[in-house]
Amino acid sequence: MNSPRSLNVLLVDDETEACENLKNILNEYVDSDIKVVGIANSTKDAERLIALLSPDAVFLDIEMPNENAFRFLERIHPFNFDVIFVTAYDEYALKAFKLNAVDYILKPISIPELIGAVAKLRERVRFRQVIINNKSYLGELSHAITNKLKGSKLTLKEGSNIEVVDFKNIYFIEAQGSYSRILFAKENIIKETIMSVSLADYEEMLPSDIFYRIHKSYLINCAHVKKIHKDDTSQVVLNGSFTLPVSRRRFTLLLEFLNSHNYYAE
Repeated sequence: MNSPRSLNVLLVDDETEACENLKNILNEYVDSDIKVVGIANSTKDAERLIALLSPDAVFLDIEMPNENAFRFLERIHPFNFDVIFVTAYDEYALKAFKLNAVDYILKPISIPELIGAVAKLRERVRFRQVIINNKSYLGELSHAITNKLKGSKLTLKEGSNIEVVDFKNIYFIEAQGSYSRILFAKENIIKETIMSVSLADYEEMLPSDIFYRIHKSYLINCAHVKKIHKDDTSQVVLNGSFTLPVSRRRFTLLLEFLNSHNYYAE
Protein backbone atom coordinates (compact mmCIF):
# COMPACT_ATOMS: atom_id res chain seq x y z
CA MET A 1 0.00 0.00 0.00
CA ASN A 2 1.29 3.43 -0.87
CA SER A 3 2.02 5.73 2.06
CA PRO A 4 -0.16 8.84 2.23
CA ARG A 5 1.30 11.87 0.58
CA SER A 6 2.38 14.78 2.71
CA LEU A 7 -0.32 17.32 3.48
CA ASN A 8 0.81 20.94 3.39
CA VAL A 9 -1.07 23.03 5.94
CA LEU A 10 -1.03 26.60 7.18
CA LEU A 11 -1.79 27.47 10.82
CA VAL A 12 -3.54 30.78 11.49
CA ASP A 13 -4.02 32.08 15.04
CA ASP A 14 -3.25 35.44 16.60
CA GLU A 15 -1.51 33.62 19.45
CA THR A 16 1.89 32.28 18.40
CA GLU A 17 1.92 29.81 21.29
CA ALA A 18 -1.38 28.32 20.09
CA CYS A 19 0.11 27.76 16.63
CA GLU A 20 3.20 26.08 18.02
CA ASN A 21 1.07 23.88 20.27
CA LEU A 22 -1.10 22.79 17.34
CA LYS A 23 1.97 22.13 15.19
CA ASN A 24 3.49 19.88 17.87
CA ILE A 25 0.24 17.95 18.36
CA LEU A 26 -0.20 17.41 14.61
CA ASN A 27 3.34 16.14 14.10
CA GLU A 28 3.76 14.09 17.28
CA TYR A 29 0.31 12.65 17.92
CA VAL A 30 -1.80 12.90 14.77
CA ASP A 31 0.02 12.45 11.45
CA SER A 32 3.75 12.63 10.82
CA ASP A 33 3.06 13.21 7.11
CA ILE A 34 1.51 16.61 7.81
CA LYS A 35 3.88 19.42 6.88
CA VAL A 36 3.23 22.76 8.51
CA VAL A 37 4.45 25.04 5.73
CA GLY A 38 3.68 28.29 7.52
CA ILE A 39 2.29 30.06 10.58
CA ALA A 40 0.35 33.32 10.45
CA ASN A 41 -0.79 35.50 13.35
CA SER A 42 -3.15 37.66 11.33
CA THR A 43 -5.40 37.30 8.29
CA LYS A 44 -3.14 39.71 6.43
CA ASP A 45 -0.16 37.38 6.93
CA ALA A 46 -2.38 34.38 6.15
CA GLU A 47 -3.43 35.87 2.81
CA ARG A 48 0.19 36.46 1.84
CA LEU A 49 1.28 32.93 2.83
CA ILE A 50 -1.67 31.29 1.08
CA ALA A 51 -0.70 33.00 -2.18
CA LEU A 52 2.95 32.03 -1.67
CA LEU A 53 2.57 28.44 -0.40
CA SER A 54 -0.73 27.13 -1.86
CA PRO A 55 -1.52 24.91 1.16
CA ASP A 56 -3.88 21.93 1.00
CA ALA A 57 -5.62 23.20 4.12
CA VAL A 58 -5.72 26.04 6.61
CA PHE A 59 -6.25 25.49 10.34
CA LEU A 60 -7.99 28.72 11.21
CA ASP A 61 -8.88 30.47 14.48
CA ILE A 62 -12.12 32.46 14.30
CA GLU A 63 -11.79 35.44 16.62
CA MET A 64 -8.73 37.48 15.61
CA PRO A 65 -7.92 41.19 15.74
CA ASN A 66 -9.02 43.41 12.83
CA GLU A 67 -10.76 40.66 10.85
CA ASN A 68 -12.45 37.45 11.93
CA ALA A 69 -12.15 34.19 10.01
CA PHE A 70 -15.53 34.44 8.30
CA ARG A 71 -14.91 37.93 6.93
CA PHE A 72 -11.46 36.79 5.81
CA LEU A 73 -12.77 33.79 3.90
CA GLU A 74 -15.55 35.87 2.36
CA ARG A 75 -13.01 38.44 1.20
CA ILE A 76 -10.65 35.95 -0.48
CA HIS A 77 -13.38 33.72 -1.91
CA PRO A 78 -13.11 31.65 -4.08
CA PHE A 79 -10.19 29.73 -2.60
CA ASN A 80 -8.77 26.29 -3.39
CA PHE A 81 -7.86 24.99 0.07
CA ASP A 82 -9.85 23.21 2.79
CA VAL A 83 -10.57 24.76 6.17
CA ILE A 84 -10.51 23.31 9.67
CA PHE A 85 -11.61 25.78 12.32
CA VAL A 86 -9.78 25.66 15.66
CA THR A 87 -11.39 27.94 18.21
CA ALA A 88 -12.40 28.44 21.83
CA TYR A 89 -15.94 29.46 20.81
CA ASP A 90 -18.64 26.87 20.10
CA GLU A 91 -21.35 29.26 18.86
CA TYR A 92 -19.96 29.46 15.33
CA ALA A 93 -20.12 25.74 14.47
CA LEU A 94 -23.28 25.92 12.35
CA LYS A 95 -21.95 28.83 10.32
CA ALA A 96 -18.65 27.01 9.85
CA PHE A 97 -20.28 23.90 8.41
CA LYS A 98 -22.44 26.01 6.12
CA LEU A 99 -19.14 27.16 4.65
CA ASN A 100 -18.32 23.49 3.98
CA ALA A 101 -15.55 23.38 6.57
CA VAL A 102 -13.85 20.00 7.03
CA ASP A 103 -14.28 20.19 10.80
CA TYR A 104 -14.68 22.45 13.81
CA ILE A 105 -12.27 21.77 16.69
CA LEU A 106 -12.76 23.37 20.09
CA LYS A 107 -9.89 24.46 22.33
CA PRO A 108 -8.42 22.89 24.38
CA ILE A 109 -7.71 20.57 21.49
CA SER A 110 -8.83 16.94 21.74
CA ILE A 111 -6.33 14.66 20.02
CA PRO A 112 -8.98 12.07 18.95
CA GLU A 113 -11.09 14.88 17.44
CA LEU A 114 -8.06 16.24 15.62
CA ILE A 115 -7.21 12.77 14.29
CA GLY A 116 -10.77 12.49 12.94
CA ALA A 117 -10.55 15.93 11.34
CA VAL A 118 -7.29 15.08 9.58
CA ALA A 119 -8.77 11.80 8.30
CA LYS A 120 -11.67 13.77 6.79
CA LEU A 121 -9.20 16.25 5.34
CA ARG A 122 -7.23 13.50 3.63
CA GLU A 123 -10.45 12.20 2.06
CA ARG A 124 -11.30 15.67 0.77
CA VAL A 125 -7.83 16.13 -0.70
CA ARG A 126 -7.96 12.69 -2.33
CA PHE A 127 -11.29 13.44 -4.01
CA ARG A 128 -9.99 16.79 -5.21
CA GLN A 129 -7.00 15.03 -6.76
CA VAL A 130 -9.35 12.58 -8.49
CA ILE A 131 -11.01 15.55 -10.18
CA ILE A 132 -7.68 17.01 -11.30
CA ASN A 133 -6.47 13.68 -12.67
CA ASN A 134 -9.69 13.10 -14.54
CA LYS A 135 -10.09 16.38 -16.39
CA SER A 136 -9.31 14.88 -19.77
CA TYR A 137 -11.46 11.86 -19.01
CA LEU A 138 -14.38 14.10 -18.08
CA GLY A 139 -14.07 15.80 -21.45
CA GLU A 140 -14.21 12.43 -23.19
CA LEU A 141 -17.17 11.41 -21.05
CA SER A 142 -19.03 14.63 -21.81
CA HIS A 143 -18.47 14.04 -25.52
CA ALA A 144 -19.75 10.49 -25.22
CA ILE A 145 -22.86 11.58 -23.34
CA THR A 146 -23.61 14.43 -25.73
CA ASN A 147 -23.24 12.22 -28.78
CA LYS A 148 -24.79 9.09 -27.23
CA LEU A 149 -21.75 7.01 -28.07
CA LYS A 150 -22.29 3.44 -26.95
CA GLY A 151 -19.07 1.48 -26.88
CA SER A 152 -18.40 -1.77 -25.07
CA LYS A 153 -15.76 -0.63 -22.61
CA LEU A 154 -15.43 1.95 -19.87
CA THR A 155 -12.16 3.72 -19.11
CA LEU A 156 -11.64 4.32 -15.40
CA LYS A 157 -8.87 6.58 -14.18
CA GLU A 158 -7.84 7.13 -10.57
CA GLY A 159 -4.57 8.92 -9.96
CA SER A 160 -1.99 7.31 -12.22
CA ASN A 161 -4.00 4.08 -12.53
CA ILE A 162 -6.03 3.41 -15.66
CA GLU A 163 -8.45 0.49 -16.02
CA VAL A 164 -10.26 -0.35 -19.27
CA VAL A 165 -13.26 -2.43 -18.24
CA ASP A 166 -15.75 -4.31 -20.41
CA PHE A 167 -19.34 -3.40 -19.65
CA LYS A 168 -20.02 -7.07 -18.93
CA ASN A 169 -17.49 -7.00 -16.07
CA ILE A 170 -19.11 -4.09 -14.23
CA TYR A 171 -21.33 -5.25 -11.36
CA PHE A 172 -22.83 -1.98 -10.21
CA ILE A 173 -22.24 1.72 -9.80
CA GLU A 174 -23.09 3.45 -6.53
CA ALA A 175 -23.74 7.18 -6.13
CA GLN A 176 -21.61 8.93 -3.52
CA GLY A 177 -22.70 12.54 -3.76
CA SER A 178 -21.36 13.91 -7.04
CA TYR A 179 -18.94 10.97 -7.24
CA SER A 180 -19.53 7.33 -8.18
CA ARG A 181 -18.15 4.09 -6.73
CA ILE A 182 -17.74 1.41 -9.38
CA LEU A 183 -17.45 -2.32 -8.59
CA PHE A 184 -16.02 -4.43 -11.40
CA ALA A 185 -14.03 -7.58 -12.13
CA LYS A 186 -10.59 -7.58 -13.72
CA GLU A 187 -8.66 -10.82 -14.21
CA ASN A 188 -11.04 -12.60 -11.80
CA ILE A 189 -10.36 -10.05 -9.07
CA ILE A 190 -13.13 -7.82 -7.76
CA LYS A 191 -11.98 -4.21 -7.76
CA GLU A 192 -13.50 -0.85 -7.02
CA THR A 193 -12.70 2.73 -7.87
CA ILE A 194 -14.21 6.13 -7.17
CA MET A 195 -14.76 8.49 -10.08
CA SER A 196 -15.64 12.17 -10.09
CA VAL A 197 -18.59 11.48 -12.38
CA SER A 198 -22.22 11.39 -11.26
CA LEU A 199 -24.39 8.28 -11.37
CA ALA A 200 -26.82 10.12 -13.65
CA ASP A 201 -24.03 10.63 -16.20
CA TYR A 202 -23.13 6.93 -16.16
CA GLU A 203 -26.81 6.02 -16.51
CA GLU A 204 -27.01 8.24 -19.58
CA MET A 205 -23.84 6.86 -21.15
CA LEU A 206 -24.10 3.10 -20.47
CA PRO A 207 -26.37 0.91 -22.63
CA SER A 208 -29.94 0.93 -21.31
CA ASP A 209 -30.57 -2.69 -22.28
CA ILE A 210 -27.86 -3.84 -19.83
CA PHE A 211 -27.82 -1.34 -16.99
CA TYR A 212 -30.87 -0.52 -14.89
CA ARG A 213 -31.37 2.08 -12.13
CA ILE A 214 -32.84 0.14 -9.19
CA HIS A 215 -32.50 2.90 -6.61
CA LYS A 216 -31.52 6.54 -6.44
CA SER A 217 -28.06 5.34 -5.40
CA TYR A 218 -27.53 2.23 -7.55
CA LEU A 219 -27.19 1.39 -11.23
CA ILE A 220 -26.75 -2.35 -11.82
CA ASN A 221 -25.62 -4.63 -14.62
CA CYS A 222 -28.66 -6.89 -15.04
CA ALA A 223 -26.56 -9.71 -16.51
CA HIS A 224 -25.25 -10.31 -12.98
CA VAL A 225 -28.65 -10.55 -11.28
CA LYS A 226 -28.98 -13.92 -9.52
CA LYS A 227 -31.81 -13.42 -7.05
CA ILE A 228 -34.50 -10.95 -6.07
CA HIS A 229 -35.91 -10.73 -2.56
CA LYS A 230 -39.27 -9.16 -1.77
CA ASP A 231 -39.79 -9.01 1.98
CA ASP A 232 -40.19 -5.90 4.10
CA THR A 233 -37.53 -4.39 1.89
CA SER A 234 -36.83 -5.31 -1.73
CA GLN A 235 -33.30 -6.42 -2.59
CA VAL A 236 -31.39 -7.75 -5.56
CA VAL A 237 -28.41 -10.12 -5.36
CA LEU A 238 -25.67 -9.72 -7.96
CA ASN A 239 -23.33 -12.59 -8.75
CA GLY A 240 -24.04 -14.10 -5.33
CA SER A 241 -21.80 -11.50 -3.70
CA PHE A 242 -23.54 -8.15 -3.60
CA THR A 243 -26.96 -7.47 -2.07
CA LEU A 244 -28.38 -4.07 -2.99
CA PRO A 245 -31.66 -2.31 -2.13
CA VAL A 246 -34.38 -1.84 -4.73
CA SER A 247 -36.66 1.14 -4.22
CA ARG A 248 -40.33 0.26 -3.77
CA ARG A 249 -41.50 2.13 -6.84
CA ARG A 250 -38.87 0.52 -9.07
CA PHE A 251 -39.36 -3.09 -7.98
CA THR A 252 -42.18 -4.06 -10.38
CA LEU A 253 -40.51 -2.16 -13.20
CA LEU A 254 -37.28 -4.06 -12.55
CA LEU A 255 -39.08 -7.41 -12.82
CA GLU A 256 -40.66 -6.33 -16.09
CA PHE A 257 -37.29 -5.16 -17.41
CA LEU A 258 -35.58 -8.45 -16.52
CA ASN A 259 -38.34 -10.49 -18.16
CA SER A 260 -38.49 -8.41 -21.30
CA HIS A 261 -34.71 -8.56 -21.78
CA ASN A 262 -34.42 -12.27 -20.95
CA TYR A 263 -32.31 -11.80 -17.82
CA TYR A 264 -32.53 -14.61 -15.31
CA ALA A 265 -33.38 -14.17 -11.63
CA GLU A 266 -34.31 -17.01 -9.26
